[in-house]
This record gives sequence, structure tokens and C-alpha cells, in this order.
Amino acid sequence: MSKESALRFTKEVRKSTEILRESTDLLVKTTEEIKRLDENDTLTIPMLKKYFKECFTNIEQRDKERRNFNVLFSVYEKFIQQKDKGIWEEYFTNEIIFSKRVSDFHSLFEEYKYYSPKNKKELEAKARKLLLAKDFVPDSYFEGDYATWIGVYARPKDKPTYLDANDHEEYLLQEKYSQNGFKQDFSEWFEWEIVNNELVETKD
Repeated sequence: MSKESALRFTKEVRKSTEILRESTDLLVKTTEEIKRLDENDTLTIPMLKKYFKECFTNIEQRDKERRNFNVLFSVYEKFIQQKDKGIWEEYFTNEIIFSKRVSDFHSLFEEYKYYSPKNKKELEAKARKLLLAKDFVPDSYFEGDYATWIGVYARPKDKPTYLDANDHEEYLLQEKYSQNGFKQDFSEWFEWEIVNNELVETKD
């Protein structure tokens, strides 16, 4: 180890400080954008997935760099010149700020990880109506991003569910259609594209 090595490392720290600032700005701006879209009722699940993926990838990259720099600092610290200590102080200050923003972003993720768009109930009601027109009823939870598609398993309304019976009547219906003691699964997959908040059934 030498003063020359410490000087080269200090130059790298300048770059890392700027990168930390940029990453901090990204987290702040993304948080503001998510909340703005939510307030305007224009936030979608695909948007959330994109924002979270981008930010958490960025956080992971910064965390790796921070771990490396903290280890290297302990090695080079005694070789760092007094005039360069301010550079390191600036880096560690930005590291603290970044850590706080990361913590805030994790809280945001917890708040929005089960996010349901405002049109969720409306679209599910439309899907139920379309299924009923075919004499089917939903037989599972709805799936989809509620921005481009929605889908659900459904069964003929006169056939029993394959799931656990909710009452004795459902249990008797399952027994009626069972074969060799095994319940039968009558459910089919239905999927629709969402176009201007209307459902268009997809073709296989």
C-alpha cells in the first residue's frame, strides 16, 4: 500500500460520490412520480413494476460499491492526505443520505406492493357479466395487471367448484359429479385484453 494508491482511490471516491447523488435523486423523483400518478388515478401495476425494478437494481449496485469502498477505506485510511479527507467526508455524508432514501423507498414499496388500481372492481364486474352471459362463474381470484389484461378461471354455473366446498350444498354437488371418489375440475381459463377500459376477449 502507498500514498499513490490512496490518491488513485480518492479520485475514484469523487466519482462514487456523484453516482450516490444521482441514485439518491432517482429514488426521490421516483417516489414523487408514483405518488403523483396515484393521486391522479393514473398509476398502473406495470408502471409500479417498472419503477421498483429500476430502483431496486440501482440500490443493489450502490450497495455493492459501498461495501467495497468501506472495506478499502479501512485499508487506505492511514495513507490518505489531510487535504483529501474532505473528499471522504463528503462521500460518507452522501452515503448516509442515500441510506435514508433507501429506507424511505422500502417503506414506499411496502405501501404499494399490494396496490390495486382504481378500476379493479369495475373491470372484475365487467368480466363477471361476460362470464354470466356464457353461463360461467369465476372459480378463482382474478389475475392481470388491470392495464392491459385481466383473466380468471371460471366454471359452468351448474357445475361444482374444484376448490373446498363453502357449504353442505356445494359438498353434495361435488359428490354428485365426483368420479371414483375424486372431485372433477370443470374450470376453464378466460382472459381479456383491456382497451379503453373495456374488455376484449383474447383468442387462443
